[in-house]
Amino acid sequence: MKQDVIRDLYQRTLTAVRGERPEPGTSVGEVAVDRYLNPGHFAQEAQLFKRFPQPVAASSELSAPGSWLARDRAGTPFLLVRQENGEVHAFLNVCRHRGARVAPLGGGEQARAFVCPYHAWTYKPDGALRGLPQAFGFPCLDHASSGLRRLAASERAGLIWVIADPELVDTDVDACLGPLMDELETLDLRTPVAFAPRSYEVAANWKLLVDGSFEAYHFKVAHRKTIAHMFAENVQIVDELGLNRRLYLVKSSFDGNSPPHVEDFQPRQHGNLIYFFFPSTMILVQPDHAQLSTLELVAPGVTKVHEITLLPVAPDGPKAQGYWNANVDLYRRALAEDYELSESIQAGLSSGANAALTFGTFEFSAPRFHEQLNEQVTAIPAVMDVNG
Repeated sequence: MKQDVIRDLYQRTLTAVRGERPEPGTSVGEVAVDRYLNPGHFAQEAQLFKRFPQPVAASSELSAPGSWLARDRAGTPFLLVRQENGEVHAFLNVCRHRGARVAPLGGGEQARAFVCPYHAWTYKPDGALRGLPQAFGFPCLDHASSGLRRLAASERAGLIWVIADPELVDTDVDACLGPLMDELETLDLRTPVAFAPRSYEVAANWKLLVDGSFEAYHFKVAHRKTIAHMFAENVQIVDELGLNRRLYLVKSSFDGNSPPHVEDFQPRQHGNLIYFFFPSTMILVQPDHAQLSTLELVAPGVTKVHEITLLPVAPDGPKAQGYWNANVDLYRRALAEDYELSESIQAGLSSGANAALTFGTFEFSAPRFHEQLNEQVTAIPAVMDVNG
């Protein structure tokens, strides 16, 4: 993290804990309840997700050249293969003949070829079509254009980011992730080790899960049994860089009356940094590790959460294993409190009690996200028309 960014965070943190609240928006915000319920909105958002980078695997799951991983996300079958030069290539795991999965769900090592189980069309690890039985039956087949469809991908912060729309294969994934990814990787997160992955469903619209991450107003109440005592009340520093943003949750140990000297201020020691990558990926950076949480759209009222803990090194024994398990457990208990409330909100959305959800001035980041989301969703038809 650059020194000018650290100094800026320090000054704004000091101002905030002294009660001057430099961060809020100018007015109360509202989001229509229909935005969380409408199947049409949901379908547009699902299409939008395919246009932005999503982390679909940890780098450590593809440990060596020839390693491969076949995984489905939101109805899209992915095939990831680490090439001989060390790069990870991403493909649609769909045969170009009749559309069956080429590789079974799961993973493996030392891939030499992928053979479709339907008619044995065979693909090289780089996705090129190697051959097919009785090729004379396809006299007009263009082998060069009949390989697996490639997807735009990049390996950043120990994760493999993929854009699911094959029409966007030439998109610069790194440019989408932007300077916040560069900053994130300076925090000992270039080659982390994946630990304790899990996936589960929450009975709530995905945006409700995101909303809760964009304000600290709820901490003292919702997290009173877990982490509320660790953080200053209702203090969050927010920076937008395009559609992505950095959020800083200030710890209660930062004393505004006797603060550390600016030269001694270390953001990771005095608060939690949250890096949000549009539309739904959060990486929470704590003093010695990080937590990834990314969302998969299932239905208007159902969201699948994928989590990975990112460690600096793999646990080297029972003591280290216990230490990291305790950290993961606390994180998951706090997150469960958030998601239980999201489910509670979802249950009441269609009751007619509210036409819109209201956000206070210090919750400005959530309605701002909805504005950006709506802008991006509205732009999808125009983009698709241009492409024909």
